[in-house]
Amino acid sequence: MTSFHFGSRQRRLFGYYEPAQANFSKVRAVLLCHPMGNEQIFAYRTMRQLAARLVPSGFHVLRFDYFGTGDSYGDTGEGDLASWCGDIETAIEELKEITGATKVNLAGLRLGANLSGRVADHRPKEISKLILWEPLAADELAVAGFGCPAARAERNLRLIGSDIVEGFARGAIKTALLPSSTLVLLTARPPSPTEFGSLAVEYVAEASAWIEERLDTGTIPAEALQRIVDWLQ
Repeated sequence: MTSFHFGSRQRRLFGYYEPAQANFSKVRAVLLCHPMGNEQIFAYRTMRQLAARLVPSGFHVLRFDYFGTGDSYGDTGEGDLASWCGDIETAIEELKEITGATKVNLAGLRLGANLSGRVADHRPKEISKLILWEPLAADELAVAGFGCPAARAERNLRLIGSDIVEGFARGAIKTALLPSSTLVLLTARPPSPTEFGSLAVEYVAEASAWIEERLDTGTIPAEALQRIVDWLQ
């Protein structure tokens, strides 16, 4: 595993790169997009374990911190949703340059899923497969979404693809915005019937990766991690 900084001089990002441990004729790469705030802290071990499962299966993996978070440059509060989408695009380019891959897979958890969906909508030719793991719904973005006033929250929702986020809030997704090879991974079935069109949707009833109480038991959502690895094969 190699830790390093990348990106522009004005926007340096910190990441961990792990090369594939198995040789395949085709280069396969995965960019992991983590949650934000406390969810990032609580899910850190889970995302690390996901990388540890992907590498032996022949995937090059890059994990990184958004600008203004973790070990990336910038102060807390400097980042915003639009620029974090830009950070994902920068990480895609870095992963492609390191590995020689022409396309990458995106796997995002919580807010990372929403941001990944927006990036995949903008750059579909560069995304092989997309995994949206328990993305934030619209009300979660407005409340946990960084305490935004209603008007600003609405602007932010549009920045990351409001049709995707609002779709989860309504129990439906406009699949035209997403790559055909998209997996929506949820930890619980919505209380009302949900229509996901052509998307692959799976429910994994496990302790959520981003909940603090899970750390007391030392567990990780192993079933969800294995499902992600299997689906990317």
